[in-house]
Amino acid sequence: MLALAKEAGDLALSYTLTGGAEAWNKTGGKGPVTEADLAVNRLCLKQLQTARPDYGWLSEETLDDPAARAKSRVWVVDPIDGTRAYISGDPHWCIALAIVEEGEAVASVLYAPALSRMYSARKGAGAFLNGNAIHVSLRDAEDGLRLITNEGLVTHPAWKEPWPRVEIARPKPNATLLRMAHVATGEWDAALVLAEKSDWDLAAGTVLVHEAGGHATTHLGEAFVFNQAVPAQRSVLASGKALHPLLLRRLEVVKIPDPQARAAQPMPDQTKPVQTEPKRMSESAKTGKQLLHIVFGGELKDVTGVEFEDLSQMDFIGAFPNYQEAYDAWKSAAQRTVDQAEMRYFILHAHKLLDPATGDHHHV
Repeated sequence: MLALAKEAGDLALSYTLTGGAEAWNKTGGKGPVTEADLAVNRLCLKQLQTARPDYGWLSEETLDDPAARAKSRVWVVDPIDGTRAYISGDPHWCIALAIVEEGEAVASVLYAPALSRMYSARKGAGAFLNGNAIHVSLRDAEDGLRLITNEGLVTHPAWKEPWPRVEIARPKPNATLLRMAHVATGEWDAALVLAEKSDWDLAAGTVLVHEAGGHATTHLGEAFVFNQAVPAQRSVLASGKALHPLLLRRLEVVKIPDPQARAAQPMPDQTKPVQTEPKRMSESAKTGKQLLHIVFGGELKDVTGVEFEDLSQMDFIGAFPNYQEAYDAWKSAAQRTVDQAEMRYFILHAHKLLDPATGDHHHV
C-alpha cells in the first residue's frame, strides 16, 4: 500500500508539472473532479484488484456497485481527497487507501505528496507519519481547544451553551482525511464535520486516529460502520479520548439524519392513497399574475445552516411562473443529489425586483 500510494501521488503531481490537470464539475452538483483523480483511480483499481482479487471495491471515482463491494474485505479509496485544493495549487490534498473488514477500517495509508507526508496505520500495530510513531493530543478540557471545523460554527447563535475559548484552524484543510491526520499527530486537538461524509472521506483517517490513541465517531458517539447499504456516515468527530466525551455532550443537540435511512424501503401499499406533496402556495392560475420562483442549490458549509461553500459553484435550475412547476424542478434536483447531504436545493419566491438602470422597485 505504501508503494502504491507513493506511485499514485507521483502520478497526481505529474499533472501539476505540465500545466495542471483538466477539471470539470460532476453532475448533480457533487463537486469538482480532474483527469488526475480518474488516472489515480485507474492505477489503484488495477493494482489493488490484481493484488487482492477477492476484495470488494469502493471509490469516490467509481460508480457505486453494491455487488462489487458485497465482500467481507473491501478496498475503500479516495484517489484525491481535497480536489479543490489540488486544483488551486494548495498542498493540502492526499491519496487515501484503506482496507475495511466486516465494516471496520483495519488498515490505511494516507499520502500527501505536496507536503511530503506519508501516514500509515494498521489495527493493533500503531500509527505512523513518515515512519515515526504518532499520538493524539492529551488535552482533557474544552477551554483552549484547537479545533478544525467550519469557520463560525462555534459562534453560531443556535448553541444553547456558548463554546469556551477555541482556536479554529484558518484556513482549514480542504481534505477531511488530512484534518483527521492532524488530529492523529496531535497538531490539532479535534476535527469536527457536522455534515454527512462518504466512507472514502473517513475510512483511512479513522484507523489512523484510533491507532494514534484517539476516537473517531459521529457527533453522537456512534462508531463508524463502513460499507453499509449507503456508504456514508452522518458526521465526524475525531479527537483524543479524554476530550471526546466532553465534545459529545455539547454536540448531542445537533440533529443530522442517518444516511442509512435512505436505504431501500418496502414499497407502500398501492391500494391506499398517500399524501406526499407539501401544501402549495397560491398558484398564478388563481391570482392571474405570473409569480417568480427560482430553484437553485449548492454545497452547504454546514447542514445546520444555509451558508454555501462556494457561491461560484451554485447550480441554478431555472425560473418558474408558479410553485407547482418550481416544486417539480426542486424535487427532481434534490433526488439526483440524495446521497450528498451537503448539497441542498431551495425555492426562492421573489417578491420584489430592483432595476439598477432606473432604480425602480417592482413588486411581484
